[in-house]
Amino acid sequence: MKHAKLRKLCMLALCAPIIVAGKVVLEPIPNVEIVTFFIILFTVEFGWPALFPVAIFVLEEGLRYGFAPHWYIFYCVIWPLLVVLTMLVKRWIKDSALGWAIFSSIIFVPIFSMTNVLLLKWLKLLGRDFQILAYLIPEIPYDIAHIVGNFAVTLALFKPLYRVMERLLHLGNDPIPD
Repeated sequence: MKHAKLRKLCMLALCAPIIVAGKVVLEPIPNVEIVTFFIILFTVEFGWPALFPVAIFVLEEGLRYGFAPHWYIFYCVIWPLLVVLTMLVKRWIKDSALGWAIFSSIIFVPIFSMTNVLLLKWLKLLGRDFQILAYLIPEIPYDIAHIVGNFAVTLALFKPLYRVMERLLHLGNDPIPD
């Protein structure tokens, strides 16, 4: 039992670097990202402890790009929010790749976009309501790319990586040799 907890802790420690590496690899493709997928996968597997790699990821992004309030506050809100939302729906979606693909794209991307707009409004970087529309309308093609990207990535990768994580976590439950 002690070794199973150690195995889980070690795997959890690797989650933040996996998120960062995935983000860096896909940066050249606009609005196609794997961060959402990994956060969902790790939350399904680890539950609330997935907040720890998310916090490390958000801190790393701040160290890498600077802590400008117009985007850093958004990251501090949106990624932990994804963990909360995933925890709320995981008992219904379970290990369904299609379910998580729909959740990560059709449900989460609009939440992602609207949270960004609301935070920009709150930070007073967007003034009147017509400025919000002027911000949102040009974003539509990028949101569509984000929806398609999240759907494709999650549908393709959820089942195989979920199985790998399950296998690694429950690897024989034999004690680790000394």
